[in-house]
Amino acid sequence: MVGELRYREFRVPLGPGLHAYPDELIRQRVGHDGHPEYQIRWLILRRGDEGDGGSGQVDCKAEHILLWMSKDEIYANCHKMLGEDGQVIGPSQESAGEVGALDKSVLEEMETDVKSLIQRALRQLEECVGTIPPAPLLHTVHVLSAYASIEPLTGVFKDPRVLDLLMHMLSSPDYQIRWSAGRMIQALSSHDAGTRTQILLSLSQQEAIEKHLDFDSRCALLALFAQATLSEHPMSFEGIQLPQVPGRVLFSLVKRYLHVTSLLDQLNDSAAEPGAQNTSAPEELSGERGQLELEFSMAMGTLISELVQAMRWDQASDRPRSSARSPGSIFQPQLADVSPGLPAAQAQPSFRRSRRFRPRSEFASGNTYALYVRDTLQPGMRVRMLDDYEEISAGDEGEFRQSNNGVPPVQVFWESTGRTYWVHWHMLEILGFEEDIEDMVEADEYQGAVASRVLGRALPAWRWRPMTELYAVPYVLPEDEDTEECEHLTLAEWWELLFFIKKLDGPDHQEVLQILQENLDGEILDDEILAELAVPIELAQDLLLTLPQRLNDSALRDLINCHVYKKYGPEALAGNQAYPSLLEAQEDVLLLDAQAQAKDSEDAAKVEAKEPPSQSPNTPLQRLVEGYGPAGKILLDLEQALSSEGTQENKVKPLLLQLQRQPQPFLALMQSLDTPETNRTLHLTVLRILKQLVDFPEALLLPWHEAVDACMACLRSPNTDREVLQELIFFLHRLTSVSRDYAVVLNQLGARDAISKALEKHLGKLELAQELRDMVFKCEKHAHLYRKLITNILGGCIQMVLGQIEDHRRTHQPINIPFFDVFLRYLCQGSSVEVKEDKCWEKVEVSSNPHRASKLTDHNPKTYWESNGSAGSHYITLHMRRGILIRQLTLLVASEDSSYMPARVVVCGGDSTSSLHTELNSVNVMPSASRVILLENLTRFWPIIQIRIKRCQQGGIDTRIRGLEILGPKPTFWPVFREQLCRHTRLFYMVRAQAWSQDMAEDRRSLLHLSSRLNGALRQEQNFADRFLPDDEAAQALGKTCWEALVSPVVQNITSPDEDGISPLGWLLDQYLECQEAVFNPQSRGPAFFSRVRRLTHLLVHVEPCEAPPPVVATPRPSE
Repeated sequence: MVGELRYREFRVPLGPGLHAYPDELIRQRVGHDGHPEYQIRWLILRRGDEGDGGSGQVDCKAEHILLWMSKDEIYANCHKMLGEDGQVIGPSQESAGEVGALDKSVLEEMETDVKSLIQRALRQLEECVGTIPPAPLLHTVHVLSAYASIEPLTGVFKDPRVLDLLMHMLSSPDYQIRWSAGRMIQALSSHDAGTRTQILLSLSQQEAIEKHLDFDSRCALLALFAQATLSEHPMSFEGIQLPQVPGRVLFSLVKRYLHVTSLLDQLNDSAAEPGAQNTSAPEELSGERGQLELEFSMAMGTLISELVQAMRWDQASDRPRSSARSPGSIFQPQLADVSPGLPAAQAQPSFRRSRRFRPRSEFASGNTYALYVRDTLQPGMRVRMLDDYEEISAGDEGEFRQSNNGVPPVQVFWESTGRTYWVHWHMLEILGFEEDIEDMVEADEYQGAVASRVLGRALPAWRWRPMTELYAVPYVLPEDEDTEECEHLTLAEWWELLFFIKKLDGPDHQEVLQILQENLDGEILDDEILAELAVPIELAQDLLLTLPQRLNDSALRDLINCHVYKKYGPEALAGNQAYPSLLEAQEDVLLLDAQAQAKDSEDAAKVEAKEPPSQSPNTPLQRLVEGYGPAGKILLDLEQALSSEGTQENKVKPLLLQLQRQPQPFLALMQSLDTPETNRTLHLTVLRILKQLVDFPEALLLPWHEAVDACMACLRSPNTDREVLQELIFFLHRLTSVSRDYAVVLNQLGARDAISKALEKHLGKLELAQELRDMVFKCEKHAHLYRKLITNILGGCIQMVLGQIEDHRRTHQPINIPFFDVFLRYLCQGSSVEVKEDKCWEKVEVSSNPHRASKLTDHNPKTYWESNGSAGSHYITLHMRRGILIRQLTLLVASEDSSYMPARVVVCGGDSTSSLHTELNSVNVMPSASRVILLENLTRFWPIIQIRIKRCQQGGIDTRIRGLEILGPKPTFWPVFREQLCRHTRLFYMVRAQAWSQDMAEDRRSLLHLSSRLNGALRQEQNFADRFLPDDEAAQALGKTCWEALVSPVVQNITSPDEDGISPLGWLLDQYLECQEAVFNPQSRGPAFFSRVRRLTHLLVHVEPCEAPPPVVATPRPSE
């Protein structure tokens, strides 16, 4: 059933109790095919339990979908938007000159007053530079704000001098002037969202505006943006833990977002109105639009890049590990789901290999290979044993932990033994991080598997299924490859490469352009020519060799993750002489990432214990940075510069600039605070360095917020040394005094409660602790604003991505946005992964009565585990699944247990049951408690968690625990994105299915085009999934939605009889039988007709209608 016609209005079912309803025509444009298109706002309606009754329906106007539609789709779906003559009623044009009750002469006088006041305020601002602002200036600004609140005067405030005035006021050192500027901005933006967005865009795009804004002024502009976007993209990320993003980064994201939305509006408005006369040449118009599309793509790529960094999706430990897409139709169900009796696909033997790292057979000697492994291997990488060695066998796999100068030098955690063991470099094969590994099947085994599938399954049981089942392979015909295109980059690949060329500074940029000119016959390359270049693959590979040495760490990380680099980078360049330098640049970044993320306290302790004293560096800081090479030496130079006498600025500033380009050593420095309390000397050294760094303006541009978690871990730990804690308070107080942004970040991390606990423990004898707590508490409002902003920006970006997917469907033009696949990969991260409570742990052990341990996880509050032993000896041990970070661990107790109820609980963590030395938390349980939260949001994986009941209520001996609740990894964005992707896909294709159905109801001959129409739509979705969606679950969700929204409704309509009892398909088959004689006439069109009919009948092989839809009523079309 395509949809519902209710009161002659079409409603599209989007899900259980959810419908979409066409509400308003927003704008129109000329489409790619030269025909007009109309943007319609579809409201999302929720239906109550009463069913189809009117009173049970509630309009949720905050939820809507904007959809571009053709004239045919408007005729079929949006009847109220058609006039009496059948033409589409254009968007309403409200008169801009309507001024309410104001007389024209009065309005002109007021406009003159405003211009005079602006001039006076600018003059008064210049006169009071460096002094306290005089009262006349404040009065002038107050009067201007009053004028700004009058809507008919909005036009006069678009004067460029108003922007100058606001910029001067926002950058003033005087608080009253900055406050007055915020008041004027609020008055100007109070009229409508368009004015608000225009003001924000104009202010945010001013050069170096961040340098002129203090904390309050920036928050005023951010609050306006939050207000402007509140209802634009309503999207809930409830339950998803968003990162702490400082205001400086948020403001940059807001600037990028406003710039992208502005360019998108220009693209939509750049097409001439239907019927309008344009004197510009078609080539000129095409060139202007092409340049605008390039600018939009570059801006969108920059926004995605910054958003990925702000969300910390690009960190090494958080790399997506979802399974790779398996080849095959996205419209075909998984074999495991549809035919359980068939043999599993995994029956064929397979082996895992790296896609990136070289095997031992490619090296001339074992020593050369050992050097390669030593220089390449990074902590956390997977390895395979090549030789038998003592307790480890060839073929065993494990994870590389660390190395030193001992013999043997390499420590690996081996899965076969469940513990670490030391081996030699040359014995290891590098598999890499999880995303570097692929399952490979030998060619003969693969052919055998294919043959067994073909010969052993003549007629699968799922071949003939109702319409709810999916199998559309016959429609997705392969496209012919263009050999010429195969020799050049696609436009999307070239624009992605061009994105990095535009990132280069002057000399480097010119050098790369010179390489392009030399390979393109010396042609002068301006922006227009650059956008349309046909770049040979060989030239692109030369550029990929040139770029890494010229990009900073952030841009280089983007390059390594982008599509064009993965396709034409390391593997394709393996034989090139310059390849080692490219690989070295890539591995430097990945190595720094991996080491900066290594916060394992036990590893740090093991390094100190393992290495002989004679070979160990002298200081804890030297031991910390020894694995970072030249980048780590920056920290040693920095410590030396800060400890030197005399002026330090000339020595420190160049080092800070290096750390801005390569921040990983700085992050490692801060993250060292989240190591065992025994590293007291290291903690004190690090805190004194950080406290001195804060006094340098260049240091505030470092990513402090990315490692504040380590400070919080040190602050919360009950075992932190008092001197370390005092230095930490001094440092955090200094940091938040210099930049209140970090007070907001600390507020979001719960620093107020942590400081209060520290004060309670040390009896209030921590200097500046109370002041720091008060400063953090005052930022509660700003923390709420920051959370709302990151939600709005992320929701807006998702909506823009969905809009680009819709344009791709409608125009069949490729998506040329850099990092589009990267953004989708992170949004889909978590699909195919479902971590339930019982999958967080391997097993649960108890100190006594093990036969009752199952009562801890039976979810029955009436049952309990009861211990048996001496007071303080009771414990529960959790053996966690590998890699699971505990989001929340809760103990369930009951006050009715009286003296059996716990009173004090301590939680410890360790690598094994014999090394539970790290106290993670201690909790005093109130007698009235029922749920006791023991742990929240752990930032590292603990293999063993032990809950120790140290004391019971009323001096009890044994204890009773009613249950344990364990929440695993935090929810991902996949459920939110899946819902939005499927809603947009369903609406788009159900609208199209209704239009096609009406077309066939008017003219049954259009049935002959249905097969090619469906094939084009399905092939496009297949190609999109192959290019952009990272795993099978995401692809199957898209394919299923597309099939149910497009194919099934259309087939139902063509097989349902009309009032004469004949279905459109029945009529077509009658024509087929009547015209059989024409097949032997070579001059007739019979063969083409028969071919189209046969292709169409393939639909019936795979889709069987379940119920008859209501007849499609054709709306009379206007005469053209």
